[in-house]
Amino acid sequence: MNEYLRRRKELWEKVQSQGLEAFLLVNVEGSEQPNLRYLTGFTGTFGILVLGEETLFLTDPRYTEQAQREVDLAVEEVRGRWVPQLIERLRKLGIKRVGMGSARTTLQLFEELKKAGQGVEFVPVGSPVEELRRVKSEAEIQKIKKAVELTEAGLSWIIKKLRPGMTEREVALELEFWYRKEGADDVAFELIVAAGPQSAMPHHRASAHPLREGEVVLFDIGAKVDGYCADITRVVALGEPGKEVRDAYKLVLAANEAGIKAIKAGVSGKDVDAEARKVIEEVGLGEKFGHGLGHGVGLEVHEGPRLSTTSEDILVGGNVVTVEPGVYFPGRFGIRIEDLVVVGEDGAFVLSTFPKEELLVVGRR
Repeated sequence: MNEYLRRRKELWEKVQSQGLEAFLLVNVEGSEQPNLRYLTGFTGTFGILVLGEETLFLTDPRYTEQAQREVDLAVEEVRGRWVPQLIERLRKLGIKRVGMGSARTTLQLFEELKKAGQGVEFVPVGSPVEELRRVKSEAEIQKIKKAVELTEAGLSWIIKKLRPGMTEREVALELEFWYRKEGADDVAFELIVAAGPQSAMPHHRASAHPLREGEVVLFDIGAKVDGYCADITRVVALGEPGKEVRDAYKLVLAANEAGIKAIKAGVSGKDVDAEARKVIEEVGLGEKFGHGLGHGVGLEVHEGPRLSTTSEDILVGGNVVTVEPGVYFPGRFGIRIEDLVVVGEDGAFVLSTFPKEELLVVGRR
């Protein structure tokens, strides 16, 4: 049984118990693309999967040949207004009750299907595909590992080029070009390069702000390889940093290590977050750490499970999560250290290997 067939079989077993005759996944604007790829291998932007006793895959003429190469199912072509054609196929199969993921299906699409599909009931069923995607197979973990390796190789390359006067945007664009040239599908997200006071904004967008001697440069970066994402953060100093920066770095490193140490199957995301957060709170800087500790990573850079103060998730073996504590001093600087780890039964296996034991200083004279 191939991997895609196994996943579809597992999904069907999961949703069939809810009295459904089929499960429908429609990717017309990209929101369901990761789920469709997970279940079929299809990488195009328009595809429809009907999962049931008989499984259908439909696409339009732009992707017919591509789908025939990528998908392990017979490919049917729809032209023009696809909704009536889909409804007609469901009726021919005798399907009257269809489940749809409610986290990604737009209200507009749901209402359009309901209006056109008289006699066919469309039932919101939560996020069953995303729930399956949380647990990575060994093959998926290896793809994430390759994405991490490429991400770290790019970081090693770019930090050797850092010079005062370069802009954040220049650095980010050079790094993105390097990733694509070296084989990445894409970047996993808009690369964050944040220098000096800009590093105090956790999701800063690279700008025309120049790199300056003595300031930190924060890299929150990730390449995408074979569909799977990496996500790591490292901070370097461009010239000798002050004592306050070094002390903040040591504090965040200790929180990062505490979070990784707390990870294992059966532990809650809330408790893992608490172990890392406690390190920062104990020195009176808890308010400087305003975001969650981490999140799942896979076909998307932000997936379940979550590690945060409000998380209700319990970690299981095969989850791949980030551990990314940080402290931020507005108008001055920020420090964040992020690793990507695999949850095991007895602990965490760290996929990211870029050195973090001490603050890396580049451009020393």
